[in-house]
Amino acid sequence: MKIVYVIVLGLAILVSGCSTKPPLGAGRPDDEYNEINNEADTEENSMNKSYGDHAEWAQEMLLRYYWNEEERFLNNAYPYAEEREKHLNYWWKAHGVDAMMDGYERTGDKRYTEKAEQIVKGIIVRNGSLYNEYYDDMEWLALSALRLYDATGSEKIKEYVLKLWKDIKTAWWEDDLGGMAWKKDERHKRNTCSNGPAAILASRVYERFGDEEDLELAKKIFAFMKENLVNEETGIVYDGLVLLDDGTLDVNTAWIFTYGQGTYLGSGVELYRTTGDESYLKEAEKTAYAAIKELRNPGTGTMQDEGQGDGGLFKGILVRYLINLYKVSGNAELKEEIKKSVYFNSDALIKSSSGEGLFGTSWDKPAPKPLDLPVQLSGVFLLEGAAVIEEAQ
Repeated sequence: MKIVYVIVLGLAILVSGCSTKPPLGAGRPDDEYNEINNEADTEENSMNKSYGDHAEWAQEMLLRYYWNEEERFLNNAYPYAEEREKHLNYWWKAHGVDAMMDGYERTGDKRYTEKAEQIVKGIIVRNGSLYNEYYDDMEWLALSALRLYDATGSEKIKEYVLKLWKDIKTAWWEDDLGGMAWKKDERHKRNTCSNGPAAILASRVYERFGDEEDLELAKKIFAFMKENLVNEETGIVYDGLVLLDDGTLDVNTAWIFTYGQGTYLGSGVELYRTTGDESYLKEAEKTAYAAIKELRNPGTGTMQDEGQGDGGLFKGILVRYLINLYKVSGNAELKEEIKKSVYFNSDALIKSSSGEGLFGTSWDKPAPKPLDLPVQLSGVFLLEGAAVIEEAQ
């Protein structure tokens, strides 16, 4: 994921299993979409619906505004402009696969897995290869494709996942420090964005396919993050570090992003599920408390605004792994905090976007235009997360 550092510097303100239904996002007439939007036009109508209803509406809006039926792929931004579509944005589209899998897991509708398969194939075709120079980009595709494999049993998707994982493992530094490199030609940078998802992936690959070396690598990656990138007192996770030429470490404690918290606590959840070791769960819970408390917009209480571009995905990633923690934690107080946060942010998003169905970079404010795909995806992840909690009640 290439633009994280640019964002922080301020430049970021810069599928047919049901024959009775049309393909999602495929040529729906405008009046049918207007009907969807009109149903959500008033706050009263909106708030009377379930979060599952809102999640389905969010998926419809994602595909209305971003799905390109001719290309069978997701556009980078709305409204469409040819100039904006020249760059692939590999990791954005990988999260598009995750969005489809959220819809599938909620509904069981194979139209979602068909869309997910199309996105995976589209990434490979447009990239010219399965592989990427950024390790974290490949990790995101492997994670979402693994969910697709779980749902479909596709041997081709499994092959993609295992090929990606083989390449991703070369990011590990066999030195005294350890850690996963961020980029293939910048291995001195070892960031949460490349370590957190790798630990999650290593745990899940171990669970599916049973190679003990994958579990051991997951443990080593987590230990590296805990030792070098996490504030021991608060649980807050820093963005990354640079190993300088003189052997000293430069840890950037000023860069604190929602998705860094999400991937660290997510890796703790996976290792707890895999090993039963409650120390991993405690680490995840500490970071979750800190993220919910600290990474909020002053005055409104919604999760912090991290802009368009890559930053537009950050909050949605945090929500995804908070939901995973919610599923396994026995801490009733924390679960209530997660539920309150997810519901509060969901209600703000629904209120601010109910008319048009586009989601803002701040979940309590209208969407800017053009609107990058990651911002819309994060809103989908939020409402899908709220639906998961609602279903569990």
